[in-house]
Amino acid sequence: MSRRSLTAHRTRATATAAALACGLLLASAGTAAADRGTGTTDTGGDTGNGDIGSSVEYVYHSPGGGQPMTSSSGDWSPPVCWFEPRYTNKELYEHNEDLEDKGPLEGIDHDTADNREEETDAHKGRDGMWWERTPVMSPRSCEIGELWIWVDTGDPDPPADAVDPEILAGLAYDRTKLPAPPVDLKPNEDRNVVNLPTKIEFSEPLDRVWTTASLVNEQAGVDIAATTVAEPVSLRIDAGTEYAEPDSCTYDLVPGDGGYRVDSEGSGCNITYRKSSGDGTYPLEAQIVWDVTWNPTASPDGEPQNGDLPDGLSVWEQDVTVKEIQTVVR
Repeated sequence: MSRRSLTAHRTRATATAAALACGLLLASAGTAAADRGTGTTDTGGDTGNGDIGSSVEYVYHSPGGGQPMTSSSGDWSPPVCWFEPRYTNKELYEHNEDLEDKGPLEGIDHDTADNREEETDAHKGRDGMWWERTPVMSPRSCEIGELWIWVDTGDPDPPADAVDPEILAGLAYDRTKLPAPPVDLKPNEDRNVVNLPTKIEFSEPLDRVWTTASLVNEQAGVDIAATTVAEPVSLRIDAGTEYAEPDSCTYDLVPGDGGYRVDSEGSGCNITYRKSSGDGTYPLEAQIVWDVTWNPTASPDGEPQNGDLPDGLSVWEQDVTVKEIQTVVR
């Protein structure tokens, strides 16, 4: 990760100073979040709020919105915490003074307050920034103990655990929304008939989806981005009942004009219901698997990188009414 200019001296804030900062932020979480709110842009899907205290911004491309993308393997989780450049020494000092002015905080002793003041006093007049652990209210699984790390201007190396394009790619993955599959049944869902194959089409092409996460801090020389791209590759249809043959079919999606399509005509696999749904319905389920890649740019067309992002999965259900055709024999 190119970090542009940051210096060889770095000081880790003491544990007591970190404890004070956490206490101050806990007592004024709403104010702190407002001071450091994230910006988001929506280009076709829902917007996300980012992480409290984070300066990461998101741009979405998900025509039709939809549901959050989940991992097809089920064992992936987004980045938990990282360091971002946040304050000059003067800004951090003033920020803490503002919090202290709001009144005494339970559990903060004089020694802790003195240690916090010593940290900022020691860096007076220095050119650099305090990098802050983000989110400030990190979950228990966060393994970063420090809250702040000082980095002098000119240091070529960022702090360990600093935000980078791969972290941004994971954050973008976590915020990607997938549209509902535009599945059309023939016969349609309220006119299905026993022993008649159910054919599948898309009412319109299904487009790829992407989310860009970026972080820019000119003073720290940080300007990074990553775009996570999801392309639909296959559709699985589950009949929702044991009274169907077969009980599921899987189709490859075909890229074409305007996006990806499916047409099960002549595919050799079409669900056939063998029993009426009576007065109820069958819960037909559509699952789409999405091939996920990422690149370290703000464009979905950047060169894909090697990484550990798993395939995405989106799942929807629709009710299917299956009837019997009555015939009269004379």
